[in-house]
Amino acid sequence: MKYVLNVLFKATLLLIGFVAQAQKQQKPNIIWVITDEHNFRTLGCYRDLMEPEQAKQWGAKVVETPNIDWIAKKGALFTSMYAASPVCSPSRSSMFTGQYPHTVGMPVNDKVMSKKYPTIAQVLNKNGYKTGYVGKWHLSGDAKPGWSPDSYGFEDNRYMFNRGHWKKFGIKPDGTPFVDAKNRKGELSYNMNGADEKSYSTDWLMDRTIDFVKTHSKEPFYCVVSLPEPHGPDAVRAPYDSMYKKVKFDMPKTFTESRTEHSPSWRKKDKMVNDPKKMQNMIATYFGSVKCIDDNVGKLIESLKKQNILENTIIVFTSDHGDLLGEHNQINKGAPFEGSALIPFIVYHGASIKSGTVINKAVNTTDWMKTFLSMAGVENQPKSAGRDLTPLLQNQNSKEWDDVTFSRIHKRWLAAITDRYKLAIDVSNSEPWLIDLEKDPDELVNFYGQPAYKNITLKLAKKMQKYIQEQKDPMVSNSVFLNKLNKILVH
Repeated sequence: MKYVLNVLFKATLLLIGFVAQAQKQQKPNIIWVITDEHNFRTLGCYRDLMEPEQAKQWGAKVVETPNIDWIAKKGALFTSMYAASPVCSPSRSSMFTGQYPHTVGMPVNDKVMSKKYPTIAQVLNKNGYKTGYVGKWHLSGDAKPGWSPDSYGFEDNRYMFNRGHWKKFGIKPDGTPFVDAKNRKGELSYNMNGADEKSYSTDWLMDRTIDFVKTHSKEPFYCVVSLPEPHGPDAVRAPYDSMYKKVKFDMPKTFTESRTEHSPSWRKKDKMVNDPKKMQNMIATYFGSVKCIDDNVGKLIESLKKQNILENTIIVFTSDHGDLLGEHNQINKGAPFEGSALIPFIVYHGASIKSGTVINKAVNTTDWMKTFLSMAGVENQPKSAGRDLTPLLQNQNSKEWDDVTFSRIHKRWLAAITDRYKLAIDVSNSEPWLIDLEKDPDELVNFYGQPAYKNITLKLAKKMQKYIQEQKDPMVSNSVFLNKLNKILVH
């Protein structure tokens, strides 16, 4: 009898173990693929939703992105995901904390993010996840590259570096990663230095990510791979460096027709936009970088398939902000225009997201924390400024959603944004800007002050007032900004 009870006891423990393991495995894995300074029009899945004139800003030749498009086809695509601030560090801080950049001490680049607010990694650590980060971080001051900075909860941060757009990496015999390129002075450099499919930044970082996934494939994991491309400097490895070199690109319509000299911006216009040869080279290299990224996303998807964990893995493809690439006679970021502030945001989860879902609601990067903690089944979540997007992922036509979100540049401008309209107020002497994306997708016309737009202008101004008060945005004490906002509110 004692023997039978002992066997039953052991069998019960074994059964409990199996149940616990099964429950553990029910938690979805999460992978974020974050690119840097990525114009959404370079992705086929976004072009497919647009009129040709908008989709093909640089002419008939486009980058084919079948692997990223697969994620969109089998998952959900957001058409109006905006960076809370379309600059590197501020945007990234909002992604990982669910707070606006000024709240966590990251209003501009190269600051140190506050530790007062928990990150998604810290929360998931407590909920049974293995967490890892590979690639550019840019939230730990000005260290460059700054390997393995303060991890803010990411348990495996061996291949995390603070900042820089390095092109070639290596690993020493003791496992230490390093930048494998120097200039003539012996200093670390962005030079290609013969980078190939094993050492080029995009490939090398994706390989480290796949290694992490293989190591933790039997347990729930959260892994971020943050690629420094397609952000400049303008260089990419062979064969991507020559794929688009012979293409004669057009300049975007707004390159010459821009009437936005006084529109909100981040900094003075770059001189490159006046050099056609440099612009052609920049676009060719940019397209090549995007193609390399897409091929590496395909490599990641294949690895997940081979390990039989694709179905229960949430894959996110996104970026920290856009790149105007000549739109509005500008390059880089920092403006409220679509090419700068709108970011690609595609989510796959075979177990819960219906294929081909398209979500046309205005949201921003502060919403990520609540969303993915909810998808991971985390209860008692920390308070954040963002919203849970899972209702939209389950029903893209949700009528209850308040279709207003916000984007800003510290001490420059603030915008209240819907899927159709943008009200942007800056601190210069110009009038506020009201953009109607339906009537003017080129964002050339300022509809502010027109009688037909009085109600939407007032609605967005009220939302903006509520936002600056609730989030204690620095604009709440800027007299120039407040005078413009109050002028709208009192009329």
